[in-house]
Amino acid sequence: MIVPKIVFKGTIANHGRCAWTLGILILAASVWAQPPKDLNRTPISDTDFALVADHFAYDSSAPLDAVTIGSWPHRIPYIVEKVEFNSIHDQRVPAYFTHPVDSTQATHPAVLLLHGSNDFWGKNEDWALEWMDILSRQGWCVLVADAYGFGERKRAGQVLPSPQTPYAMRDAVIQSITDQRRALDYLLTRPEIDPAKIALLGGSMGGLAGVLVAGLEQRLAAVVLTVTGAFPGPMGTDHPLGKFIHTLNFAPRITAPALMVNATEDRRALGEELFNALPEPKKQIWYEGGHYLAPREYNEDILAWLHEQLN
Repeated sequence: MIVPKIVFKGTIANHGRCAWTLGILILAASVWAQPPKDLNRTPISDTDFALVADHFAYDSSAPLDAVTIGSWPHRIPYIVEKVEFNSIHDQRVPAYFTHPVDSTQATHPAVLLLHGSNDFWGKNEDWALEWMDILSRQGWCVLVADAYGFGERKRAGQVLPSPQTPYAMRDAVIQSITDQRRALDYLLTRPEIDPAKIALLGGSMGGLAGVLVAGLEQRLAAVVLTVTGAFPGPMGTDHPLGKFIHTLNFAPRITAPALMVNATEDRRALGEELFNALPEPKKQIWYEGGHYLAPREYNEDILAWLHEQLN
């Protein structure tokens, strides 16, 4: 299928979707709104960001106590394992990890896949499972975990933090982001992984979280952000809560090459604003369409770019 693709921007200089987390933000229509003109949209200073980053600090050497719950090698050209590992605050993170069938003779690139805001689906949503399959068929390892409050981690009667409970929201975001950083810690324990070739791919809420993860991490070789933007829209970067969750504060701190993939009918101005905040090397692709970009229709450009960065 030919997908209309209308804009390429930026350069790459080198080759080589509810519950606790950012999904809370995108459930509220106001968060997706265009920002008022008098809001501060300038990223906070390095000094202020260092204070923010300190709230996200954690002990990466703490035991993961990882377990493999099961393994599936049938009818696919790779192996899927269901795994679980420790995060902070006594949270256990369930995930799928894939690797090539024969992983004994070489190490492989890996992709940390962050799903969107999808209620009880989590890692079992079609978007996540399709991308897991597509990426695994490239000969890469993939890790996709249930985000905090999603999938197996969604609980009956859970209360959603909101801007009216800013400390709870901040702490929920920190938990969610740290879960993904612990996922990176887990990847680095796997002998199948080339530690110098780990990419992140996040869509929608996963893209928002991906900006925060990548802005705090030095262990990523490439970052792909799809259908996301400068969020929360109606909140300034210097807002007491916005300091900790605004993508515009984290984007300039990303050190890996970045690819943004957006849709023309999906808050275009916010997509442009986030892209402009990213440092080089970066590239942006615009597709004609809405918020959902079906993985099996919109993967060619992403795969080509990832191959450039990881292979």
